[in-house]
Order: sequence, then structure tokens, then C-alpha cells
Amino acid sequence: MSTTKTSIKRHSLEEARAIIDRLGKYSFDDFHPLFKEGKVPLFEEIEGKTLGSFLVLGPNTGWWRKLGLTIFFDNSLARWTGKRFTTPFDDKKMGEGINLFQNRILPERFPIYTYVNKSLFDQNLCLTVAYPRFPSSLFGLIDQLRKIDEGVFLGQGHHKFLWGKEYSLQGYFVLCALNQEG
Repeated sequence: MSTTKTSIKRHSLEEARAIIDRLGKYSFDDFHPLFKEGKVPLFEEIEGKTLGSFLVLGPNTGWWRKLGLTIFFDNSLARWTGKRFTTPFDDKKMGEGINLFQNRILPERFPIYTYVNKSLFDQNLCLTVAYPRFPSSLFGLIDQLRKIDEGVFLGQGHHKFLWGKEYSLQGYFVLCALNQEG
């Protein structure tokens, strides 16, 4: 019995920052085809720490979403730096992880659940990230990810009001799988 081992690409911090800088020049609409062409990441490809960055908000993103991002994810006390994926997921199993912050007191917060599901964007499969302990019932947050290159994952942030029926695409972010020492 032979097993095939796939090569898993991970990036140094410098490589990940260069990828983020390159993608930071794209427009909101530039990301739609990239996301559509992306693939569902395997746990082994995204396992461990990632370096992340918000890329662009959609043109119809409300002031309340921008304020929420600033309060919870992008201020001097809570600068979001990525996610750490800790347990496997697939189409039948939910995984877990946590958000990472540049903060010495609380560097990890807002646990996540991960599972493979149909995308809200195009109904093709993607990795969905839900926030069970973050007040997501109030904020209605769901992230969805696809691999767009080796070790590079493009994410969409979706929002739904408590009283709303449908999620709306709020913006894009990126995660780069880091080397173990990253």
C-alpha cells in the first residue's frame, strides 16, 4: 500500500507580508473572480498560524460595520493579525481555531468553528468560519475562505442583521499559512 504525500506550502513572515502588500492593490471587484476560481483548503494546508490582513471593504459596507471592525479588530489594543486553525475539518466534521491579535495580554480571542459548506457567494464549496462566542448573533458574522495559491487563502466577510433574511458580502481579507517558527 503506497500513500501519496502532498507538498504543503508555508510562508515566512516576510513572504506573507509581500503577498498581503501585492493583494492590497486589488479592488473589491478584482477579488470576485479570484474567490470564484479558488478551491476549498484542506486542513493540512491551513493548519496552525496564519498571517492575515483586511484587504478591502465593499462599496455598500455600512458605517456600523466599519466601526465594528475598528473596535474589535483594528485598533492599537486589538490589532487582528490572522487566525490559528487547531483541529481538522471536512465535509462531515467541524473544526476549531481562534483569531490572533498583536496584543501581549490577549493575543488569542474570538474562538472559531470551521466547516466545509456552500459559499454564500456562488454556492460552490468553501471553508466557512463561524464565531460561536463572539456576539455573532447580534452582528451576524460569517467568513468564507478559498485557497487561491499555495499557502494563500482569500476570505470573504459576510454580515446579516438579526432581523435580516440574507447575508451580504462586506469585504475581503487574506490569510497566509506561516512556517512553524512564524
